[in-house]
Amino acid sequence: MDVIDLFSCVGCHAVGFERAGLPKLKAMVELCGYRRAVLAGNFPGTPIHDDVRNFQPPTADVVFGGPPCQETSVAAAVHGKRTGRSLWSEMLRIGIAAKAKWIVVEQPPGNPAWEAEACGDLSDHRFPCARIECGACDGGAPYIRRRVYFLACTSLPRLEVAWSEGPQAIERVARAADARGAWDPRKLAPLRVDACSAGEVDRGKKSRRRKERIEALGDSNPPEMAEVIGHCLLAGAHIPNPARDLEG
Repeated sequence: MDVIDLFSCVGCHAVGFERAGLPKLKAMVELCGYRRAVLAGNFPGTPIHDDVRNFQPPTADVVFGGPPCQETSVAAAVHGKRTGRSLWSEMLRIGIAAKAKWIVVEQPPGNPAWEAEACGDLSDHRFPCARIECGACDGGAPYIRRRVYFLACTSLPRLEVAWSEGPQAIERVARAADARGAWDPRKLAPLRVDACSAGEVDRGKKSRRRKERIEALGDSNPPEMAEVIGHCLLAGAHIPNPARDLEG
């Protein structure tokens, strides 16, 4: 299965997919120049595009992404800035143009109206969908960061298998994260993540770069979350010639 990774940030989703066994990246799309430079260094040979609004995709099995949530999230609502506007329509366009079998949408929880709209759009284009909600903490992380993933597939049997795989996939990833010491306190303790130690109170190029790095990490889900979704997709993909396939 090959993947188009939208809103790629610094590539944490791609790392999670690779760990799950989906290493074939057809393309990545990221608007921020600093983040594209990070992607180019970590994913050499992968085409990296700068804007979903003018991206013409190649064909791919999976289109994955989390449209920026600054105007759809709970935080936006708390601050009176929730408008519902997003780049979701561009993601849907790309999924259809890529002739994808799977479209996976990531968002923070807490906006049922937006979720209903996205699911309705997917259903209108013959992509029935299922909802999986999990948190970074479910993969062993020492923080919550809950996210919703909509798995949409052109095949109902494959979708059903992928959705039902969710609990087992979460347990599997948590064990793998523990085995590789992903959240070892001895590794986490030296990280400089507060504003003062990161140099954000200073001026100059070094401070701006540190700020960009921290913002990128703040916008990223840990790879373990996409790793869960990757296992779900692979479980669904193993169903041969489903009788209720909606493709075509």
